Amino acid sequence: MDATREAFKAIDRAMTGDSRVLEVGCGAGEMAERIDALPGVSLVATDYSDDCVEETAARGVDARQADICYLPFDPESFDVVYAGWMLDHVRDIDRALAEVRRVLRPGGTFVAVTGGDVGAPEGRRHRFSGETGERMLSRRFSDVRRQDLETATGDVTVFEAR
Repeated sequence: MDATREAFKAIDRAMTGDSRVLEVGCGAGEMAERIDALPGVSLVATDYSDDCVEETAARGVDARQADICYLPFDPESFDVVYAGWMLDHVRDIDRALAEVRRVLRPGGTFVAVTGGDVGAPEGRRHRFSGETGERMLSRRFSDVRRQDLETATGDVTVFEAR
């Protein structure tokens, strides 16, 4: 299965009419470009890296430099927040998830994609992963759903949290 396609479907399902979407950790902007093309979407893509912000902006997407641990947005600003393959790199996952929760409107959805701990270096284990994500998300969200996928590059989990 294609994890990006499943994440995109989860984002699309979460939207109701016109929706404000935030992508954290947008990288080079491939997913941001796809999300931005959905009808009725107002997207802001963020990344910690200035280079990634520039690459994403070059795709015609509203891209801004931001740290997921200190999001520069008002509370309840977004209907959907998406984080693809980046939460395992966050230095303070509890703070990051608190920020995601803060900027989501009531009833909003957080979609996160991550790999598993299998084969991860010792220092990376016990960070956000397919194995730990559900427990971590349950601290901030009352409804957490997971979809485990086997891909050509390894196991991937797509989480939907409300």
